[in-house]
Amino acid sequence: MEIIKITPQGLCKGVLNAINIVNKKLDDPNTKRPIYMLGSLVHNRNIVQALSEKGIIILDGKTRIELLNEIDSGTVIFTAHGVSDEVRQKAVEKGLDIIDATCRDVEKSHRIIQEYLNKGYLILYYGIKNHPETEGVLGISPNIKVVKEDEDILHLPEYSGKIALATQTTMSFLEVIRFHQLILKKYPKIELLEEVCNSTRIRQQAVINQKGKLDLLIVVGDPKSNNSRILKEVGEKKAGMKTIMVENLEDLNSYDLSGFKRIGITAGASTPNAIVNEIIEKLPKGNLKTELVSNDYLLKSNKGF
Repeated sequence: MEIIKITPQGLCKGVLNAINIVNKKLDDPNTKRPIYMLGSLVHNRNIVQALSEKGIIILDGKTRIELLNEIDSGTVIFTAHGVSDEVRQKAVEKGLDIIDATCRDVEKSHRIIQEYLNKGYLILYYGIKNHPETEGVLGISPNIKVVKEDEDILHLPEYSGKIALATQTTMSFLEVIRFHQLILKKYPKIELLEEVCNSTRIRQQAVINQKGKLDLLIVVGDPKSNNSRILKEVGEKKAGMKTIMVENLEDLNSYDLSGFKRIGITAGASTPNAIVNEIIEKLPKGNLKTELVSNDYLLKSNKGF
């Protein structure tokens, strides 16, 4: 059996930055307690559990605005997915200290969307409904409408003004392009604000590069992680490979891998290397190779790592 470790892997810069910000504040005796977090810092159960064990109170199941109603004092953490100005303002009004762990790519996306809104654009947002990143974007303005499925286009009103299509940072970059081409038929002048983050994009391209080379692709990631779920989708639909998604070694134990000769393994941007390495160690012994997305693609993307 041949095991192909498809890189890049490990925590992306946005996730690492969020963890470092929070850990630094946890170590600071001047940080007001109790410390609350609005949702999961990142979508990885192991990371969230570790923060909970350090004393952070994790609130979930409601909108960020609603969760703030449950906090009367102390410090509130804004997760890597970002929040709207309305949420920030409410936290300030309640006298809460703020730890802002918003991913820089999400911050950039918010700025670009706001700039286009200021120019009088209507914004369509290609993203997952009820996802925390989408929630934060929708809080920017009522002139933003979420679209995701092809049939959503049929229900959009006629519109001749300035309009742009923005994107959640963890979507499939190929699906964004396809969706934009489709929506151009209804709005011929719609502009594309394609903000899929580079870490997500490169991982997807690395999987696509394995098309026709693997018997099985294993995606390691939390079920709540959108970028991990998209990697599975890319493996199945774009690369045409049999693909499974596991969160940990226990999940992998339910699969019989004996019939596969060449297995690739990739991971979401919020999956720690330790989990991937543990899985690789338990795979049937064979040759281990590492394959990286091509340098040509990195140059063409003009973004690098």
